[in-house]
Amino acid sequence: MDHSQTGDASRPTRVRWLIFGLACAASWLLYLHRYAWGNVKPFFKDDHPDFTAVDLGWLDSAFLATYAIGQIPAGVLGDRFGPRVTIAAFTLVWSLAVGGVAWTGGFWGLVGARGAFGLAQAGAYPVISKMTRTWFPLSIRTTVQGVVTAMGRIGGACAPVIVLWLLMGRLHFSWQDTLMILTIPGLILAVILWIAVRNAPSEHPWMNEAEKELVDPKPTPPPAESAAIREGDPPHQPVAEERPVLLLTPASLLSFAMMLLYIFASTFQDQFYVNWLPSFLADKGFDKETMGLLAPWPLVGGAVGGIFGGFLNDYLIRRTGNRRWSRTGVAFIGKFMAAVLVVVSIQADSGMTTMVVLVAVRVFNDWSLPTQWAAVTDMGGRAAATVFGVVNTVGAVGGVAAGPIFGYLKQEYDWPGVFYGVAAMCVFAAMTWLFIDCTKRVVSD
Repeated sequence: MDHSQTGDASRPTRVRWLIFGLACAASWLLYLHRYAWGNVKPFFKDDHPDFTAVDLGWLDSAFLATYAIGQIPAGVLGDRFGPRVTIAAFTLVWSLAVGGVAWTGGFWGLVGARGAFGLAQAGAYPVISKMTRTWFPLSIRTTVQGVVTAMGRIGGACAPVIVLWLLMGRLHFSWQDTLMILTIPGLILAVILWIAVRNAPSEHPWMNEAEKELVDPKPTPPPAESAAIREGDPPHQPVAEERPVLLLTPASLLSFAMMLLYIFASTFQDQFYVNWLPSFLADKGFDKETMGLLAPWPLVGGAVGGIFGGFLNDYLIRRTGNRRWSRTGVAFIGKFMAAVLVVVSIQADSGMTTMVVLVAVRVFNDWSLPTQWAAVTDMGGRAAATVFGVVNTVGAVGGVAAGPIFGYLKQEYDWPGVFYGVAAMCVFAAMTWLFIDCTKRVVSD
């Protein structure tokens, strides 16, 4: 049946919202799968006592290494072959790689499975971004992209509930069976994406002309030049688009270098919550169901902090008129308070008390997140997307370094060493903001 021919032809069909729902589903599942490893890791360690904490840290980093390497090539594949085949293929491969950890043997086999997982996930958000840009008009595109991104955070918060509380706790599945079960929704979603997604609205058989015009309106043809040009006038020459210009002054280079150090340190410390927090809860004696209910709360705190930090940043800029110190003040205070509270949290005798304090840590830690991205946009000018790519790559390098270093700290100094390592990185990240001036552009506007 041709869906575009059903109903009132003058009323747009709603295929774009199907695409939106599938993009949200892919984003949610991506983070659910990403956080699954950290949740099963303490039970993986029980079955592999020969693996040291440093070995486990390298398995963490195997994902981030290929994730960093694969972002640009995967984005090129998305542009070359279109979203339909690439998002379906990426979802299929990363889902199989989740299950691959359960049946792969040996350290290097696990590195390969984790590396394949990172390589496939690297292309997901570039392709999803292309989907939202293609399928939604500019007037609502940013809102759509914001919701899709938020669904990823929700997927991360759902991971301990589904993995620990439900599958391993209530249903008593092993960690291997749990990972295999998690592959199933990925395989199903990959098939649905192949069936329902097209590279452009003009290719979709379920859309009517009204929706195609709504999503991608045809430009109004310009009036005939002959009517506007008098005889003897020189022909109209199109104005070439002005290219961005590098503004590499000592001040802008210092600010950008400090931003790169900041994102390195910030991503480094964030890996504790992704890959090590469930192991901390296990060592504190919590059962699987309790771990599944406790682990999401720092992520919830981070979401609250991110929203509050964005409002606080905009309020201070409006109130003071000073964008540089408004951004610096919010980010510095957030990271510094996070460092103080991390130290406080490890002093607690009760694991439950530590978790309560860690929720507050993430509130302060993540309220600098919108400030960070706004500052990158300020500094990047017309090349903000490219500057974002550079910053994200350096952040991924920080994440790669965090795996073995956290593993070493755990192995040599136990959990206090890990927590003090997190605190040190938060202090370092805070100090960089004393030298970051977001008004110093590295590229012209």
